[in-house]
Amino acid sequence: MGEMGMEKLKAVIDEVTSSFPLFEKAGFHVEEVQVEIGMTPKLMPRFKQVKEVSVSEQEALLQQAGEKKLVKFMLISLFKSSKMKNLINDPKLDFHGIEIDLTAVPSVRSIFRSAKNCDNVVRLDSHDHH
Repeated sequence: MGEMGMEKLKAVIDEVTSSFPLFEKAGFHVEEVQVEIGMTPKLMPRFKQVKEVSVSEQEALLQQAGEKKLVKFMLISLFKSSKMKNLINDPKLDFHGIEIDLTAVPSVRSIFRSAKNCDNVVRLDSHDHH
């Protein structure tokens, strides 16, 4: 990766990290940030939703992002992804977080993890009765 690519990556990192307080106001805690250096550098922040905000609060936060297109994209992605927590209705899986891959072609992942103390959980539609 050349000097130009490294400078662009640093600029993206600076824009994202300086917006952490805005993400917190939006109800999302930054759990980790991964940086991948390769042919196409990648920044991968992972968020956990800690509170829900109203639609009017979401709109106000998007306005606060101003001209920062990347931050706006991230906020919109977080708001949309948080609605996906109802996508998987399984008592043994909890909605854990949201990961955004910031590359030339950005993508967003919703992460579901095994629920804590799920050993005692019985799926109601389970045919496996021991």
